[in-house]
Amino acid sequence: MQLVRRLFAIALMPVALSGCIFFETRADRALRQQPTFRTGYEDGCASANALGANMRRGNIVRDDSLYDSDKAYRVGWAQGHGACRRAAPPSQEPGPLADPNPGNGR
Repeated sequence: MQLVRRLFAIALMPVALSGCIFFETRADRALRQQPTFRTGYEDGCASANALGANMRRGNIVRDDSLYDSDKAYRVGWAQGHGACRRAAPPSQEPGPLADPNPGNGR
């Protein structure tokens, strides 16, 4: 009987801990209420949706001074970029040139 209780407790532990992922705290809600969060979210989303968005080439929309100093802007930018990047269509950047004469073994 004691073994069954231990196994039940072990099985229930991940379920109890996973609740932390799905429920936001008061601090998270307060952060999302700030105007700079929305500004950051919009900038992050604009960066993700920029045609051929490439972080290495600098195709990002971001207020670097706010990003460095304001947590709400930084969190909003990251969430907006992540959400819109998943929803954006694949990049239309040119790839390698196609062979105009495939199968021609020159």
